[in-house]
Amino acid sequence: MENTKLEFPEVVGKLICELSVYDDPLYGREVLVRFADGTQLSVCVGVKQSVDARYCNEDTPDIPIFTRQS
Repeated sequence: MENTKLEFPEVVGKLICELSVYDDPLYGREVLVRFADGTQLSVCVGVKQSVDARYCNEDTPDIPIFTRQS
């Protein structure tokens, strides 16, 4: 992840009317914050699967010929 922090200065000082956490099996958890002025902030937190593969010679397993990720 390039940035380790997400900031939302647009919502500073706003009155929160509702805070909900939804569990979505496909996309992960969503945190929804509704504000008194009719705006809302939605943040989805999910875990993505990845596959890492490395092709190398047996005598030098720490030196890959190539690697692939998906």
